[in-house]
Amino acid sequence: MRKLLKYILYFLFCAGNTFSLLAEDKEDTLKKYDASAVEEVISLFHTSLGFDYLTKEESDSLNITGLLTFLDDSKQYKSYFEFERILIKSYLFRGEVRLAIAQSEQMYSKSRVLSFPLGDAFALNALGEVYTYTGRYKEAGIAYERALDILDGMKGEDVHIRMLLVELIDYNILIQDKGAAGRYISRLNSYPENQISVQELAIRHITNAQYQLFRGDVEAAHHHLIQVEKIKMQLIPYIQQFLLVVNARYLVAIKDFEKALEEYDKFLQTEYSQGNQNIYKKTLREKADLLVKMGRKEDAFKQLGKLFSFIKSSFDKNYPKEIEQLSTRFQADQLAYQNEHDRLVSMRFYLAGIVLCSMLLILFLFLSWKKIFYLRRSVQRQEAMKLKAKSAIQRKNLFLSNMSHEVRTPLNAIVGFSAVLTSDDETFDDESRQEFCEIIKVNSFQLLKLINDILDFSDFENDNITFHIQAYDAVKLCNEVVETVVASRNLQVEMRFDTDLTELMIDTDDTRLRQVLINLLVNAAKFTEKGSIILNLKLTDDDTALFSVTDTGCGVPLEKQQLIFERFEKLNDFVQGSGLGLSICRLIVDYMNGKIWVDNQYKDGARFCFTHPLKYNPENHPNIAL
Repeated sequence: MRKLLKYILYFLFCAGNTFSLLAEDKEDTLKKYDASAVEEVISLFHTSLGFDYLTKEESDSLNITGLLTFLDDSKQYKSYFEFERILIKSYLFRGEVRLAIAQSEQMYSKSRVLSFPLGDAFALNALGEVYTYTGRYKEAGIAYERALDILDGMKGEDVHIRMLLVELIDYNILIQDKGAAGRYISRLNSYPENQISVQELAIRHITNAQYQLFRGDVEAAHHHLIQVEKIKMQLIPYIQQFLLVVNARYLVAIKDFEKALEEYDKFLQTEYSQGNQNIYKKTLREKADLLVKMGRKEDAFKQLGKLFSFIKSSFDKNYPKEIEQLSTRFQADQLAYQNEHDRLVSMRFYLAGIVLCSMLLILFLFLSWKKIFYLRRSVQRQEAMKLKAKSAIQRKNLFLSNMSHEVRTPLNAIVGFSAVLTSDDETFDDESRQEFCEIIKVNSFQLLKLINDILDFSDFENDNITFHIQAYDAVKLCNEVVETVVASRNLQVEMRFDTDLTELMIDTDDTRLRQVLINLLVNAAKFTEKGSIILNLKLTDDDTALFSVTDTGCGVPLEKQQLIFERFEKLNDFVQGSGLGLSICRLIVDYMNGKIWVDNQYKDGARFCFTHPLKYNPENHPNIAL
């Protein structure tokens, strides 16, 4: 019923979009269906305390990008951030770790720019989930606690507090902290039953059962499971299916292994187990441990093999670079083996020729020459590989040298001023401490940008980048980019956006185009101490837009104008940066079938220009998502 309702809403959304081309009053209908779809997803998420998430099919059918854009444009920030939080949780359930990490970083950055406290709480909650999933438990605990502090300072957010309490209980059970888990259980149980839904009541009993099993109180856990059984038929399928796992854990605790095994098998055949990769892996491991306790070691071994295959497939999906490195090493070993094999074959031919008659001797010489020729080619290939390896080592050393300096600089500032702030020295007034906090914030953003550049460049190198092409208003986008940079940096010069256009629709990836513009504007700000920085947009012809960033700074020497877009190339080694920003800009512009260059005719500073086609041709890059 839930899926059918979402598909109907999406159909109405598309129909409203089509009819809007015929009449302006249809725009109200579109907004209505947009809002209805979001409200339905959020309502189901609230009612189930996070158990009802979006599957891959539901995400695709709901036009996620369109919904987020609509909420952002209409300034419905509460729904926007809560919808993003649901997306991140859904990504984690489905094992799409990279998408969850990228979305959570974007969500937190946006909430900070907007200074929206509820958005901060949702973003920190999402970050806690990401950190827990990736094994960074200390950071997860900090994020969860900060989110709870923000929500406690607000009114009317009880449902979000209860959802967060459930996550905190699971987190503290995971890290084996009985005291903290007990405190959060007590707070969760303090809400009257008449103020919560049947789904929430079931989840509360299930959470209590897990906590009591964690404490070793089997009777108390059984009491809560009995309470859930009374309302089991009213629960959504996902909660019913998760109940199988908790029942199995209870049966293991009372040593009823056969029934526990049946419950595990039932769960592994459910839709929830297939969609939630995290609980699926845990259940496979718990089932294997149970089989060991039952003395069925061969079955346990098969179960662990299944678990290994699942983890490996997830590893292949989320860590292609490591797999590629492993494959390269294997190919190198294989080539060495082949060379050794060829050498042995040549020696055999040589020994056989001594015994053969003179006529066979001629044939032997011919075959030997042929093998020598192959060996020489193999040696040449090895030499070429050595040169490539040497070049790779040099690039690696250069990269490590650059990164050690670039990472150390902001870290020194963060550690130093953090130590000052936490010291007992009372000689600093509030204004000085506020200034120290601002320095820590600026250096934290610098460190985050550095890591993001490294990850982006790694994705490009491994062809693991995905573009989401849609129509966007370039004029609006440029205005937002300039406002973002001005708001996030303490500029000493004027920064503005100039254009004669009122609107310019282009097919692009909104996030990637913003990344290019922000990189160019931030670079200009680094090297401009007075004057102005101007972002300009115009049409060169009917099919192409021209973006340019002009500053009155020190400019780019003519001999470096071609090298400046290479990886790790920096105009000034004493200015912070990874040397990857402009290289990433060029890669993004190339992917969009545009060109980027430095205007060598401009002498009053530097002017970076790039073109962007108005209509995108997907045939050039078939891997780009539309």
